[in-house]
Amino acid sequence: MVVVFASPDSPRLRQTVAALTAALAPRRLEVAIVPALGEEGPEALRRLRATQPALFVVLGTPALAMLAKVERRTPAVFALVANPYFSDAAWDPNRPEFHLYNVTGLASPPPVLQALQQATALFGPRSWGLLYDPLDGSALEIARTFQTAAAGLGLTCMVEASSDAAQDQEALERLLARGSQVLYVPPTATAARYAPLLLAAGRERRALVVNGHPEVAPQGAILSLTLDYHALGTEAAALARRLLAKESPAHLPIQEAQPLLIQVDDSLVRYWSGYPAPRK
Repeated sequence: MVVVFASPDSPRLRQTVAALTAALAPRRLEVAIVPALGEEGPEALRRLRATQPALFVVLGTPALAMLAKVERRTPAVFALVANPYFSDAAWDPNRPEFHLYNVTGLASPPPVLQALQQATALFGPRSWGLLYDPLDGSALEIARTFQTAAAGLGLTCMVEASSDAAQDQEALERLLARGSQVLYVPPTATAARYAPLLLAAGRERRALVVNGHPEVAPQGAILSLTLDYHALGTEAAALARRLLAKESPAHLPIQEAQPLLIQVDDSLVRYWSGYPAPRK
């Protein structure tokens, strides 16, 4: 039996599970989706370990952290993990071959750099703005990545923080007043709260919007660039098949996997092709 141990629940996780199920058919998968916090996850993992599965497929950073604390025997493949080096499964991003001997997997950092590159290729260098929630740890990490990547490409970028819905519109207006021409919707849980404001600005032609959130309807974004979670599930299944064929995870370095799903709004491309044309 193959156990899929996953946390937290989300549409992107469900897409990955569906791809895994299809790619590993007809093998039966036992799927357990647990909360990221509390005792339910560790208790579910204890029960699943007692069944002595042939393989764990671990989806999500919280799930990987739970498993890495206790499992040292059953082979495991992980995916949907941006940075496995924050877990007990691996330790040094410069040495991906150093990890728990029974664990290997796919690291999938958010494709922030790719969004900046693709957008710049599409409509040229612009001033970028990012709204983020400082109470969200992953949002803080992406804000740092965004600033570093933009600087590396020679792009001007600005960031504004907002920690609740009452502040979001004001923070957006500050970005626009400071000269942000492109607004980036990051792939964080808290971004779903204010993404509608950014996309509305895109539909109203107040700014170009680049969407990086896989669970946001991108209407209003000139470009949407996200991880392709169906493709990621298929890649994880291929790695799982290798372990099921008795290949040792100890000999498989952690791989980086960033399959992309890219959409372009042609009507917005046509509108902005003359940017900064005077408004009538």
